[in-house]
Amino acid sequence: MVKNLLIKGNSKMGPSVNLFNLPSKKTCTPTKWCLEGMNGKPACYALRNNFLFLNVIQGAKERFELSKQEDFVDRMVKEIHRASPKYFRFHSSGDFYNAKYVGKVIEIAKACPDTLFRTTTRRRDLSDSIKELNQLPNFIVRESLDSERKIPKMGLPFAALNGLPIVSESDSYHCLDDCPKCGYYCWEHSCNVDFDEH
Repeated sequence: MVKNLLIKGNSKMGPSVNLFNLPSKKTCTPTKWCLEGMNGKPACYALRNNFLFLNVIQGAKERFELSKQEDFVDRMVKEIHRASPKYFRFHSSGDFYNAKYVGKVIEIAKACPDTLFRTTTRRRDLSDSIKELNQLPNFIVRESLDSERKIPKMGLPFAALNGLPIVSESDSYHCLDDCPKCGYYCWEHSCNVDFDEH
């Protein structure tokens, strides 16, 4: 059983960030690009590398089960207050899985006003709840776009592959893939973001 709900930031995000991850395919709505990429291997980073370690997979499953519990909001708020992260990322892997869970995330963010939260989502079916979350002053939600989902539909800022037409047609910040180096720009600004395909 996971001892802590929160995960410390990785080398890309740095130690100022805490994370909360869920199982990827179980909670999100992957496209063929996510699952197969350009070469038959997953383009989604949550389906490769460290995310394939058994302890990481098990931790995501356990966090998923804990997120369904009635005391989830209280536990998360206590852990965030104890860790006092300036920045918090929901779902390096996984996504919102129903409106009730989005409501819990809203409660958590409201109770932790000194932490800046961000996430990306593909859950257009939960658009109303997610847009309510994005209206909080300390939370930014971006719609995830790829070669199969090229146009944003949710009225949110986007996170997109930099080769998509929407990137050249819109203002967007290019992700450096190094959060401390860029100064956590996409947490501090509700902007569109584009990134390189790895």
